[in-house]
Amino acid sequence: MATLTDIDSLSEAATTAASASEIPPLDWAGEQLPEAVRDHPLLDAAAWDEKRDEGRRPLDESALVGNFQARAEFLVGAWIINEIVPSRIVAGGLLANLQPQMLRTVDVIGVGAIVEDGPDDQDGAGSFLNAVLEPRRSAKTTTLWCILLGRCWMRAVYMAGYTMLTTAKKAGERFKLDVRDPITRKWRDKPHREKVIGIKLMESNGSLGVEFANGSKLAILSPNGDDVRSGAYDTLVLDEGGEAEPEMWDDIVGAVVPSFDTRPGAQLIYAGTGGKYRDGSHFWATLHDPTAGRIRFGVPDDIEDADIQTWDQARAIIEALHPGLDGLTNMAKIAKNFPILGPQRFGMEYLGHFGRAAGNDVVLGPEWAATLQPGAVPEGVTPLALAFAVHPSGLWTSVAIAWYMADEGGDLARTAWVMDGDTEAAPPRVAFKLVHHQEGNAGMPGVLWRLWKQTRLPIIHDDSPQEKEIIQQLNRQARPRPQVTMLRFAEKKVGTTKLINGLKHGTTLHWAQEPLDTAAAGAVRRLSAGAVLFGAPATNPEFDVTPLEAAAAAIYKLPDPGVGESFAPIVVS
Repeated sequence: MATLTDIDSLSEAATTAASASEIPPLDWAGEQLPEAVRDHPLLDAAAWDEKRDEGRRPLDESALVGNFQARAEFLVGAWIINEIVPSRIVAGGLLANLQPQMLRTVDVIGVGAIVEDGPDDQDGAGSFLNAVLEPRRSAKTTTLWCILLGRCWMRAVYMAGYTMLTTAKKAGERFKLDVRDPITRKWRDKPHREKVIGIKLMESNGSLGVEFANGSKLAILSPNGDDVRSGAYDTLVLDEGGEAEPEMWDDIVGAVVPSFDTRPGAQLIYAGTGGKYRDGSHFWATLHDPTAGRIRFGVPDDIEDADIQTWDQARAIIEALHPGLDGLTNMAKIAKNFPILGPQRFGMEYLGHFGRAAGNDVVLGPEWAATLQPGAVPEGVTPLALAFAVHPSGLWTSVAIAWYMADEGGDLARTAWVMDGDTEAAPPRVAFKLVHHQEGNAGMPGVLWRLWKQTRLPIIHDDSPQEKEIIQQLNRQARPRPQVTMLRFAEKKVGTTKLINGLKHGTTLHWAQEPLDTAAAGAVRRLSAGAVLFGAPATNPEFDVTPLEAAAAAIYKLPDPGVGESFAPIVVS
């Protein structure tokens, strides 16, 4: 291989780093270190520890057991995806931009237990079970890629797996962005990359990952038991651990654990940010397992939702715990995300907070953030449906419109739809937004009258007493009377399902609007006659889900695509 040196001829400095005070590499079998790694200063134990200890300390961590093999393999992985950090950001790429928390995570995970019994008496060092909780913008997943890739490069016939406990599509996208693209930028010539360097990218026949010349393999998996069960892995990373629902945990963990039976020294690594719930989460349980390898940059368990409702509250916590502030991000960038995500979602993503709700309580998860569109809420759109919703106690009222987006980007939406199992043509992309939101319902007949005059669209509502009363007032006062359409229960149920599925498939889009984002972060499943509707948490019956209810009603009544030209545009603020 080009620019490589055999492990037996390491430089004197590297040999010193692997002194008798550290465990020497036990399963490299004569594999080779790249020259950039052989000469890297962080191979030295003292330099590594000094860099590691520069950063913020986590809330909790198991024993830090650093050794030459773990350092070298991590640096090899960073060398492989060095181009993940563009040279315009920092000269030298990833290898010149390694962060303290990355090194700390490596020392928590170690190299795995070389013997089957493992050093379980070392507070998690080299354990089978591991948990990595770090906020967004802390290089958590990049660190794990480096560990997996470095092990595959240095250890012959090493089997590594990676998945995200959200969707196969998300795992594939992350792999392509973080691993495939940096590799193809580093070694642009495919024959050279495969025959000389010894790295082959797999992107066909449903197979995604990397094959190495020494027989090792990194596989990108779907988040389901069948996909995981099909292989025997030396290391398996389950990313986005805070997002998994109990049934996914049961499916995957039941398949994962037996798959390690034939791999002595194997490791299972849960990783992610905070989650909606604690009970039933294997990620949460492992973060509290004294025999597991664990690192936790997050708030203490006794932090409640009420303690992180404002940016001032969150900012003080961020300053103390976010490791990315040591070189990857800054407070101004994080602050912009607080009003977009809302307190609950921000607490999970940036503070490592786990809610106390039971699994499956909250209706919407990562799909809400995934379908959030950048920029300001669009104006001058052509609406095709107009709907309003009132809180059961009349505490809140929302009005929403829905329309079809232009076809640009439709191929991506179609691909996502097909990947999720629907071979029919993907539906057109739908967009929605609030055009009015208020506390209470006073003056709503006048609001609806003005919007009807602008759009000339039927006013959609359901058969609740509050909404029927507003329509009756409107009919008594307005001349001419606007056209109205009442949704029956079955239609309301279908509208809710269409909104949820559209968000999950990425074909329904929205923009940052505080009432909508707050509703999406806290709305729970309300079961009625076997149907799933949006509901308020039991602890907060006054919670406002009317933004989602109005959006679902408008989406349900969208006409068939292609009729938008007959509707006049509406400009709203």
